[in-house]
Amino acid sequence: MKFRLLLVTLLSLLTLRAAVPPPAQLFPQDTLVLVTVPDWNAAKSTFNSGSYGQFLSDPAMRPFVEKLQTAFKEQVLGDLEKELGINLADYAPLLQGQVSIGIIQNGWNPKEKGTEPAFVLALDTKDKADQLKTRLAEVRQKLTDAKKPLKIEKIRDLEFATVVIDRKQQKAKAKAAKGQADDKDADDDDDDDDKDTASGDKAAKVKKTDEITFGQVDSVLLLGDSTKALEKFVARLTGGTVPSIGETADYQASESAANFNEAYAFGWVNFGLLYGAIESAADQAKPQAAALGFDPRKALTALGLDGLKGVAFSAQQSSDGNTGRLAISAPEAKRAGLLKLLAFDAKDAAPPAFVPADVVKFQRWRLNGQQVWNTLESTLQSISPQMGGFLQMTLASLGKDKDPGFDFKKTFVANLGDDFISYERAPQGKTLAELSNPPSITLLGSGNPEQLAAGLRAAAGLLPAGGEEPKEREFNGKKIFGVKYPSPTDPNRLLEVATSGGFVALSDHPAMLEEFLRSADGGGKSLKDLPSLTDSAPKVGGMGTGLLGYEDMKESMRAVWEVMRQSGGLDKALPGGDAKSTKDMAKWVDVTLLPPFEQVAKYFGPTVYAGGWDPRGFSLKAYSPAPK
Repeated sequence: MKFRLLLVTLLSLLTLRAAVPPPAQLFPQDTLVLVTVPDWNAAKSTFNSGSYGQFLSDPAMRPFVEKLQTAFKEQVLGDLEKELGINLADYAPLLQGQVSIGIIQNGWNPKEKGTEPAFVLALDTKDKADQLKTRLAEVRQKLTDAKKPLKIEKIRDLEFATVVIDRKQQKAKAKAAKGQADDKDADDDDDDDDKDTASGDKAAKVKKTDEITFGQVDSVLLLGDSTKALEKFVARLTGGTVPSIGETADYQASESAANFNEAYAFGWVNFGLLYGAIESAADQAKPQAAALGFDPRKALTALGLDGLKGVAFSAQQSSDGNTGRLAISAPEAKRAGLLKLLAFDAKDAAPPAFVPADVVKFQRWRLNGQQVWNTLESTLQSISPQMGGFLQMTLASLGKDKDPGFDFKKTFVANLGDDFISYERAPQGKTLAELSNPPSITLLGSGNPEQLAAGLRAAAGLLPAGGEEPKEREFNGKKIFGVKYPSPTDPNRLLEVATSGGFVALSDHPAMLEEFLRSADGGGKSLKDLPSLTDSAPKVGGMGTGLLGYEDMKESMRAVWEVMRQSGGLDKALPGGDAKSTKDMAKWVDVTLLPPFEQVAKYFGPTVYAGGWDPRGFSLKAYSPAPK
């Protein structure tokens, strides 16, 4: 009996496939960027059952989505399918488990010519390993039949195939297929390639070919452009010990802050490792920067970028709604420059009572204005004493033409508070240009708003139309001054400024400013009492983190959606832009295929977000409840 039990156990162990390590254990420590779906089947089911998945699968969206899918297949997958002689749709059933894409440092050093980071795709097919083996054999056979440059090599005793892709030949085929043999732009591109090879640094040769290596380790498809990078993955999948990103403190901090364990998709940027590349680029730019009076390497230190260790993001979904997270790993002891400038204390960020309930966007940020200003000055001074001196000279001259004794810093900087509020109503207009400037207002908190406004009035001289005298008017017993600042849609636009209730208010929509000045009279429902805000705020950490935002996606999208749908195409919806870029985008996005907004309005609802700092860094969390 014991012998039979032992035999069954041994057979089970022999036939059991080894579990594929999670991304944190699979990817090596020199990973620069990682984007992953830990379990494709689970993520697909989760996404499809949520509001975003339902929105994209709604019959009303089918024409638009199908056009987008066709463009993706033709523009992105087309060349790859032709090069490999396959139909990638045939491989979709193999997507079962983990799907991870990473950029690996792989010995890359910007200072050394000929070194590049590597790209790696790891795809777990779970119980479809035999199907994967068959498919890969088909690919290799098709490449051989097509006489494609193909070489077979072994990585840790496992066969991998490498196909060589000639860039110039690929470009020529693409031109011929599109009937662009005489296209001047394409010819110019080829000429540029030749010039890059022939001129400049002769050691820096333009890479004319790409190599794509692919193979199978148990149930996992590995694909990349470097056998050296792939070797680390093969080692890890075959029981080898390779140091992984999961063992590093920087990854662990990001994993905890962005809650990777509960996410159906997440990503991580190893900024601490990328910083070395940024430093190298700064060194290369040193001669040009010296002419401007600053050292790029010192500028990076002054900006505090050496204190940034990682950036992570994740997406989660439950029956209640969707949650997105952003986490910036920046240890408190190493924050300087930008990181110090943007840090703020955990304070009340709830909407004040005067913010109307029918606004479509709101944000309150308890950023210390004086600290920001002082940090900006010291950072600029560290980067370039010349630029710092020029700034001080400019600030010292502000307002002197009207009052020789005027001191901008004492009037403006010394009266900056720690309360920045903005909110807006639904966009109005019939063009995207008009819709891009919805009725909005910005409020600056201050212990002495009148002095702060006086400083703003003096600073108005720096605006393009600063030579003109501010226009003045009065409303509800309050003085308002307006400074002209032209825009493409309104050459006579005025930015108006007024004070009330401990705030300086700025708006280029008179009705918004007047509504704020009347708010002391009370009346009307406030945003702070709106259930769509109060019910969702606890999901993002509450209203006391120092940063809170709200958006009614349904109302903010409605007008833009209809204008796009009825525009006749992107070229008409986006006039005056880059014609070529708009034309290329139109191949993907046919806005005329969008359904009337009311047919899909149910998928759009409120989004609430909050952010704050702790000793590890900054985190931002957004939540959208499931449509009811």
